[in-house]
Amino acid sequence: SLMMGSGIFSTPASILRLVGSPAMALVLWALGAVISFGGAAAFIELGLMFRQNGGTMRFLAHAYPRPRVVLAYLFAWSMIVCIRPGAIAANGPVVGKYWLYAAGVSDAGWRARGIGFGCITLVTAVNVLSAKWSLRIINVLTGVKILVLLCIVVAGIVAATGAIRIPKTSNWSHGFQGTSGDAHAYSSALTKVFWAYDGFTNLVYSLGELRRPERNLPWAVGGSVAIVGLLYVLANVAFFIVVPLDAAIGSEEILAAEFTNRVFGRFVGRVALPVFIGLSVFGAICAQTYGVARLLDSANAVGFVPMGRFFCGNHSRLQTPVASLVIMYLLTLVYLMAPPPGRVFDLLVDFVQWSTWLFYGLAAAGAIVLRYTMPVCPLRTFRSFHPLNLLFIAFCAYITVFPFVPPQKKDDGPYPFYLSPLLGLITTLAGLVPWYFRMVWWPRKTGVDMTAWTRLDHAVSAP
Repeated sequence: SLMMGSGIFSTPASILRLVGSPAMALVLWALGAVISFGGAAAFIELGLMFRQNGGTMRFLAHAYPRPRVVLAYLFAWSMIVCIRPGAIAANGPVVGKYWLYAAGVSDAGWRARGIGFGCITLVTAVNVLSAKWSLRIINVLTGVKILVLLCIVVAGIVAATGAIRIPKTSNWSHGFQGTSGDAHAYSSALTKVFWAYDGFTNLVYSLGELRRPERNLPWAVGGSVAIVGLLYVLANVAFFIVVPLDAAIGSEEILAAEFTNRVFGRFVGRVALPVFIGLSVFGAICAQTYGVARLLDSANAVGFVPMGRFFCGNHSRLQTPVASLVIMYLLTLVYLMAPPPGRVFDLLVDFVQWSTWLFYGLAAAGAIVLRYTMPVCPLRTFRSFHPLNLLFIAFCAYITVFPFVPPQKKDDGPYPFYLSPLLGLITTLAGLVPWYFRMVWWPRKTGVDMTAWTRLDHAVSAP
């Protein structure tokens, strides 16, 4: 559900604007699937080695145990403080823009944020009141996402055959003409491509609940990347068959609505389908919010959260993680309301993605490290292909470093080019302060070994 979230509906126009041509944009979407396979393979190998809840946090702790599992702590900190609430905040206004488009409102602005606020509040309330209803809503909206995306793909194919009477575009006749050569632009474009592919890691956070992981994990993760990658490429082909270049770039986060309006007409295309696309993004908010409790519980289970009994676990009567949900709700509202007017979606996506892919790259490198530091592991029933892992690591490094490189052309946006990655770097490094007090100062004071859990994990995985 998370993998097929807002990315395919909200980022294609931004990617096109950054790279300059539909052909290059399509190359990046296809490349994103191949690169994601490299990361997915590494996460499958690591997930089978360490089959407890926690995912990337546990992988980093075992691959880089010194000093005092600092990388694992910083990842957990980043996920809880910025990555997950920032992602939810980015999706909120996207729902608003699609629904306002359906209502005929052209200037979304703060109205989109207001609708996003309402959606996030509603989702949090439902999660507080009933976990069962939260899951039911997620399952229904996952079906909506798949149907909407299939509708776009099929409509694009039909339009390409000429069966639908629409004005022809010249997008594909120019090939790579107009393609950008700006390294900074490509790093930003790839960040948005990977925003859409990000979900391949989600299953590893709840491995302790997965039946027969040695069989189900490779099929679930690998299969999802293959299917979603194919659908994403076909959806982009459909967009650029129907929507002219200038209109596509100008549509920003609502390119899919521009597509449906041109193909299906005033009611179905202008009103009905944009409403369902908004519901698809709403489903991503539901899935992200539902997963928040697992993040905090996993961090608390290994002792990362001080006074965790107050912030983690379920409410005695509601049997839902009320405190965790309220904390994440308040953090999300900060990210939703704090940025000034402008390209808020781009700012938030680039901000949360910087930390995300820094740690994903380190985790994938950890799969290679553990081949040497832990060569014998009976639970390693799957071995990833190292050249593909290295390709993934290289691209993670690229989209982590090059956002700090000045673009060739001055951006006319409201934010400096370096603001998003700088905020990601500062937020990640800020985690060193609580890490020191929790993992260094507290053990010295109490004599409690805060890294003992890593040895227990290793004992389970070792022969």
